[in-house]
Amino acid sequence: MVRQQRSGFPTFILVALATGLFGLVVWINARPAEAPRSIIIPTEARPTENPQSWQAILREGFGSDATAPATIAIPTASFAPPTLPASGDTNLTPIPAAQVGGGDQPSQGGAVTPTRPLATATFLTTAIPVTEQVVTRPPSDWNPPPLIPPISRDPLGRDHYWFIRPVDSNATNFALFSYSYGSDGPQQENPWRVHHGIDMPNPIGQTVRAAGSGAVIWAGQGFQDSASYGNVVVIQHDFGYKGQPLFTLYAHLSAVLAAPGQFVNAGDPIGLVGNTGRVSGPHVHFEVRLGENRYRATYNPLLWMVPYVNHGVIAGRVVGPRGNLLQDQTVTVRDFRTGLVVQSTTTYIFLDNGSDVNSDPLWQETFVFADIPAGRYEVVTNIDGIPVTELVTVSEGMTSFAELALDVTPVPAAEATLAPP
Repeated sequence: MVRQQRSGFPTFILVALATGLFGLVVWINARPAEAPRSIIIPTEARPTENPQSWQAILREGFGSDATAPATIAIPTASFAPPTLPASGDTNLTPIPAAQVGGGDQPSQGGAVTPTRPLATATFLTTAIPVTEQVVTRPPSDWNPPPLIPPISRDPLGRDHYWFIRPVDSNATNFALFSYSYGSDGPQQENPWRVHHGIDMPNPIGQTVRAAGSGAVIWAGQGFQDSASYGNVVVIQHDFGYKGQPLFTLYAHLSAVLAAPGQFVNAGDPIGLVGNTGRVSGPHVHFEVRLGENRYRATYNPLLWMVPYVNHGVIAGRVVGPRGNLLQDQTVTVRDFRTGLVVQSTTTYIFLDNGSDVNSDPLWQETFVFADIPAGRYEVVTNIDGIPVTELVTVSEGMTSFAELALDVTPVPAAEATLAPP
């Protein structure tokens, strides 16, 4: 009998392999799982709570057993200011009530100058009523703040802005354009007296202040035997120009608050705006005199009174075809950027009568524009029907000069002849 031979693995070997594989799987699954690895990214350390913080201290009840602070009784009676014992001096002179109130305005002056003994002031009044001592207007009407004198920024030393404005910024403290220095007023058919100063129109009672420190040499009526000025204060200043004394004059006052011999500082009240003398309305007439206290010694105050902040001055002259200085000639300033007219004036009128106005010793001008904002401008006039223009740049606190002439060789001012008005 022949046996059949079988091929492949024996049965018991397959069973052994299956058992071994099963055991391997059980063994692997029985091993503890390995903790996953993590990547640590460096970060800023987070602030931890301060164990001594004030919240923790309060939670612990710190200070609860401390002594309570002392308390002060709240007064129930009405406040009474302390008083000084009455003086036994019987030689005291009371101040007139009308003089009280003008000195509480902030002074516009510079350095404090030691005061000298004061003379006894006489409060001068007229029949014209003083409506108020200090005239104020809404803040929107305030003028720009003026610069602080003395100022001389011209590289050639020609500027001399030594004086403050005699009227506060909350009132009209700029010159009236229609009656400028050296002009005869706005009416060609009815000319006025050639003007030796500038006018600042204000209501009666507006405070007038000293433009600089010095001694009062006149305070009252009848100045230089003329009724035209009305009530006047004249100050001889304790500084001068090129060795010559300087004087300022304040006219048409409704009241005088200073006395001859009194020493005043810049910004001190010396009078109140009025309409005494020969006037067309209430204003203060302001003059600058150099060398001597005479009518013929006046100079344009716009070249002596400080400009506003970020403003300057334009001075110049108009020269005719023959090299002569043209008088009573209209001159206009236009904004170069917009073409708009900023101001107009006329050149000085010289009557050759011994009481003429004067050009500045250095500038030799015949017209002045004050309070021009810093920038670029055209100065325009018309000579024999021909428009003449010069461009100028205005800088803060400085004078810019413009000479308007046809295409002729300019003649030095000292040699120029004056054309009839």
